[in-house]
Amino acid sequence: MDAQSTARSFDGGVAVSTTENGLPVAIRIEDVELQKPPQELAEQIMALCRLSAVRAQVMRRRELTAAHADAAVLRDLRLATEEDLTQAEEAVARGADVLPTSWLRSL
Repeated sequence: MDAQSTARSFDGGVAVSTTENGLPVAIRIEDVELQKPPQELAEQIMALCRLSAVRAQVMRRRELTAAHADAAVLRDLRLATEEDLTQAEEAVARGADVLPTSWLRSL
């Protein structure tokens, strides 16, 4: 089963739950957020989807590590790392949308 995670905007007005691939499975938007320009709201939702995906991937990596998965398997899955998560959370805290659009890495 795909790991899931939730990311919330700094003020809590927008919350997005996604799979580890960034597919949204739930979005909650407070009424006040609907006053924002549509492009701004869409960008915020997409940034939160990417952050949520990173969190879910890190959770999956932790689960596999705890289950003693082989290092080669973890490498081949190309899941986000703890460092990726730290960088993503710092970017969102700064209000910067500098998250990559994909966490896939070239071989």
